[in-house]
Amino acid sequence: MSFTAEDIRDIHFDNAPIGRRGYAKAEVDAFVARIAETLEGEDDLTAAEVHHVQFGRPLLGRRGYDEQQVDEFLDLVEEQLANSATLRRAPAWAEAHES
Repeated sequence: MSFTAEDIRDIHFDNAPIGRRGYAKAEVDAFVARIAETLEGEDDLTAAEVHHVQFGRPLLGRRGYDEQQVDEFLDLVEEQLANSATLRRAPAWAEAHES
């Protein structure tokens, strides 16, 4: 699956299950906005940054986003960014034939 910036902006996550705090919504929302901007060429988020991102927890008594849903989404985004970075790099054989 390949996401567009519009797809990313339309993404919605469920609240964490009762008894779980989940991820802080504002932090996830800000990161998701960066993903959309990257797909539009307005930011330069890398697959490695997506892989290593960590989100805080909401205040006690509040529920954030479902961790599993966010993590599964980020796995897909990471894969897409990694694949697009590979496509942007010209293979060595192509560079040799350009001269």
